[in-house]
Amino acid sequence: VWVITKSVEQLTADQITSYTNTAAKRARIARTELLQETDWCACSDVTMSAEMTTYRQALRDIPQQNNFPHSISWPEKPA
Repeated sequence: VWVITKSVEQLTADQITSYTNTAAKRARIARTELLQETDWCACSDVTMSAEMTTYRQALRDIPQQNNFPHSISWPEKPA
């Protein structure tokens, strides 16, 4: 026989800050990886499409989104 119990605890301000900072760090790491996947488009011998320019700028703007880092609207990578 298994018994599962759950409890809800109020987080302290320090715990909330720590959680938020960790979530922001993870989001920035993911964003950096997505930017790095398209860095080849920014080489001097490549003409970057307008769609790719918009995508890369949207990735850079992610930290300025409302509710960052708890709710992120990730841009769609152009084909």
